[in-house]
Amino acid sequence: MRVAAAKALFDRVENFWRSEGVTGVALYDSAAAQAQAMGWKLNLDIKGHRVSDFPHAIYRGGNLGDFAAHANPGLWILEIQIAHPELPFGAFYEDLLI
Repeated sequence: MRVAAAKALFDRVENFWRSEGVTGVALYDSAAAQAQAMGWKLNLDIKGHRVSDFPHAIYRGGNLGDFAAHANPGLWILEIQIAHPELPFGAFYEDLLI
C-alpha cells in the first residue's frame, strides 16, 4: 500500500510538473499538499537533486525543491519520500523527470 502510494504521488507530481511548467519550489509545495490529501506526510528534507557527470553524493547540484525556475527535463531526479502521519513507517520512490 505505501509503496503504491509513493509511486502514485510521484506520478501526480510529475504530471503537474509536465503540464504546468512550475518551479521546483511550487512542485514540492504541491507534492506536500497532495501527500497530505492522500493521508501521508511528505519528507521535505529530501527534495530531489540535479543529475550531473559526477556522483551527486560528492558534487551536489542543488535541491529540486529549492529551485526557483522550471527544471529542464532529463536533468533532475524527483524524489518522493512519504511517511505515515503517526506511525513509524513510510515509502520512497525516485526517478528522472523526463
